[in-house]
Amino acid sequence: GTGWRAKALKRPVGGKTGTTNDLKDAWFIGFTPSLACGVWVGFDEEKPLGKYETGSRAASPIWVYFMKKVLEGKPVEFFPVPEGVVFVKIDQKMGLLAKPDSKKSVFTCFLEGTAPVEYTPEDEDQEKEGFFKYDMDTPLNNR
Repeated sequence: GTGWRAKALKRPVGGKTGTTNDLKDAWFIGFTPSLACGVWVGFDEEKPLGKYETGSRAASPIWVYFMKKVLEGKPVEFFPVPEGVVFVKIDQKMGLLAKPDSKKSVFTCFLEGTAPVEYTPEDEDQEKEGFFKYDMDTPLNNR
């Protein structure tokens, strides 16, 4: 599931959406370092919610609305990082260390000593540029 709507809280949160295959139930379960909350959307009798009514679309907006109200005026809390865990910025495509100017990177955690140590190769960064490197005026023997 996708809980992207939870980003609206602009604080560390975690969560998971869920939807039954027949669209009869949708939910979002989310948490901060000090609060957990679940939202279920469905009917008492067995009938579908409607087309596209998933946990992301039906339940997570309710969760976000509730959490905004509950957390209003409260300090931002961060999840504690266990001892021996480090965060490293990696290239999403290659899984190697990201260069500082990388556009597709993400911080992810590793146990100490297991993080990548090599950077994404230069040619992977320039893959898109290579597409436009040659034009119709470039002789074939110069490619």
